[in-house]
Amino acid sequence: MKFLKFLASAIVVFLLVGVVSMGLVEKINPGEIGVKQSLWGTDTIENQDFEPGFHVGVLGIHKWHRLDRRTHFLTFSSTDAVESGRGMFEVSANNSQRRPPLDIRTKDNNTAALDVTMTYRIVENEAWQIVKEGRQNAYLDRVVSTVQSVLREELAQLTPEDFVDTEVRLARAEQTMPVLRDALKEWHIVPDRLLIRAVRFPDAYEQKLQDRQLKQQLTLLEKSKQAVEEALAKTGTIEKKTEADVKELIANWDKQLQEALSDNNVKVAEVLGAAGEYDLRTRAEAEASYETLVADGNLAVAKAEALRDELRNAALDTVGGRILQARDAAENLNFTSITLNSNDPNVPSVIDIDGLVKILIGSGDD
Repeated sequence: MKFLKFLASAIVVFLLVGVVSMGLVEKINPGEIGVKQSLWGTDTIENQDFEPGFHVGVLGIHKWHRLDRRTHFLTFSSTDAVESGRGMFEVSANNSQRRPPLDIRTKDNNTAALDVTMTYRIVENEAWQIVKEGRQNAYLDRVVSTVQSVLREELAQLTPEDFVDTEVRLARAEQTMPVLRDALKEWHIVPDRLLIRAVRFPDAYEQKLQDRQLKQQLTLLEKSKQAVEEALAKTGTIEKKTEADVKELIANWDKQLQEALSDNNVKVAEVLGAAGEYDLRTRAEAEASYETLVADGNLAVAKAEALRDELRNAALDTVGGRILQARDAAENLNFTSITLNSNDPNVPSVIDIDGLVKILIGSGDD
């Protein structure tokens, strides 16, 4: 039982907190601008715009106003207009205002019906001023009437031909934007873009315009044909002159080429002659130098051989030279047998080694 009582008390407290919080908190949805008003005092509107989200607002003490934060579309068009019971035109759920075509009188005093679209939005942090001035329910209609007045004055400066010219039409729309900004500043509105979508003239005048445009096009066509013929004639003249110039240039180039070939042949012959002369002279000088060097070499070889023989003879004339000669002679001797007469007193004994050597190679005194 105690648990059930506690649970019932908790539910009651939760519900009370929810109800109280609903009376203390206000939700501003995305796409909305919140403006807070105090129901007590003289200066009741707070001087600020509230962003989307939850904000403190006591029920019975504060009042909230909501204005559309999104971009607005104001369209003057016969296809988009939907008349309401007051003769005005509805603001649809997609924040667009639709009006009938914009009737103007052009610069040449002709009437025209325009399809125009302008986008605009509330100036940042100025929605509270709209509410403070009491215009939150009327500013949309005021925007329509202001834009309509400005466009009728500014676009009336165009002629029918200007409406056909895209560059002129866009330039006039761009020039109209500063005028719209100044005019809508009073309503805390800033325009974003202005688009002239279509223009229609009365049927009779449309036919005249078409006839005029057709004549202009035919005139332009004739001028174009004439320009083409003149261009063709000029092109033919230029073509003939070009052919003559080309032939003249080719003849000049052939002449210059032949002259250059002749000059080159002469120069080549001169170079070949000089090269042959240089070859003969160089070869003769080289052969003479070769013979001289060969003779000098042979002389040097002969002198070297003579010096060699002289030095060799001088070396052989010494004791060592004689020993060397004796040795060479001994190496070249080949005795089959030697017979010594033991009865000859001049023959040394076989045991007299010195005597035998003296007989064979002689003594050092010889």
